[in-house]
Amino acid sequence: MLIAMCTCMFLLLAGAGLAFDLGRIYIVRNEAQVFVDAGAMAAAAQLDGTPSAIARARAAVEHLPGRWNMAAEAFHGVIVEFSADGEHWFASEFKPERQFSAHFTRVSAPANSLEITFLRAVGGPKQFTVPAHAMAAAHPVRLVE
Repeated sequence: MLIAMCTCMFLLLAGAGLAFDLGRIYIVRNEAQVFVDAGAMAAAAQLDGTPSAIARARAAVEHLPGRWNMAAEAFHGVIVEFSADGEHWFASEFKPERQFSAHFTRVSAPANSLEITFLRAVGGPKQFTVPAHAMAAAHPVRLVE
């Protein structure tokens, strides 16, 4: 009887730990996706074909008040890319004539590593990376991916 009770208690605690860690992963994934969606749309809203459009689009993403991990950490390593056709992307190295034809933005937050709390006790990973990406089009501003 005691062995069965200990086994059931262990399984109950393992299930609660799994639910806790998976819940945190889901929340972090949602926070990251909301951030990149807002970033892609904010950047796309700045694409008006003027020479300063790319710089304004990057600044719009940098100034978003996005935080993740229950608002405990700021996003790091955010990548903002631009495209004229939605297939060929440029991030930092681009020709001046390309900035006039940019109609799409893609924002990625690839470096969201969440520390796992309970699953480590049973051999799970110490960290779990939750990347997020979003693509938006200008004229009209809308999410396309």
